[in-house]
Amino acid sequence: MARTSAAALAAPNVVPFPNAATRKVDNYRFADQRRAVLAARKESPLCARYLAPWERAADRLAQDLADIEQTPALLIVSAILRTLDADQYTRVLEQLAPGAILGRKPVMQAIATVKASRLCVGEQLDLYRAFDRQRGEA
Repeated sequence: MARTSAAALAAPNVVPFPNAATRKVDNYRFADQRRAVLAARKESPLCARYLAPWERAADRLAQDLADIEQTPALLIVSAILRTLDADQYTRVLEQLAPGAILGRKPVMQAIATVKASRLCVGEQLDLYRAFDRQRGEA
């Protein structure tokens, strides 16, 4: 019996297939092509410039946040935004939406502030990395 443990054979509902492989088969098909594709990707001039979609979103958010001057009022508003529930958070974004459609810079910064107040841990780390990229540290 191939690759069947004694505990599995002891169970009444386990029936090993009679034609099961005795070992895992190594599949080397297209191994050369896989290596060639990986090498081509690493040598591509676009390889270093590629950013995943979540990294690009974090870069946009970081750019909007970097243009904002931190004031005590902004810190108070950020603290208030963190206490809002999901429905109130949505209503705040809905109030800002008309200005965002027109592309007004202060409204875009306000939306960035609202979004930055509700980031999960992974999104916060992406935002920190985006700030590092802007400063040229990464």
